[in-house]
Amino acid sequence: MTLVNSLCAEISIYQGVGEQTGVQVERSAIRGKKGLCKSMRDLAIKSRVLGDGYYYIPVELWPKTKEPVVVHKHDWTVIGSIPRTSRAEKKRPKRAHAEL
Repeated sequence: MTLVNSLCAEISIYQGVGEQTGVQVERSAIRGKKGLCKSMRDLAIKSRVLGDGYYYIPVELWPKTKEPVVVHKHDWTVIGSIPRTSRAEKKRPKRAHAEL
């Protein structure tokens, strides 16, 4: 089966947890949208970057369980919030000043 003609399930993502909304659409109808995902990995990446919302993934790739699925487990750490380590100052050699 090719992904071109496949049906996609609409997935609602909220705080890293996804569940099906029950809506299924043809992939060709949502082609070009940011929320269209090719795999579960793609869904995890896009939901981290774009945040909560609705995403679309081929029906056969979504787990068969009726319960919500954890799509991504770890929160991103913003680099600006990581404390900088202190480094020892590099000792620079003293320059000899030329006398005039």
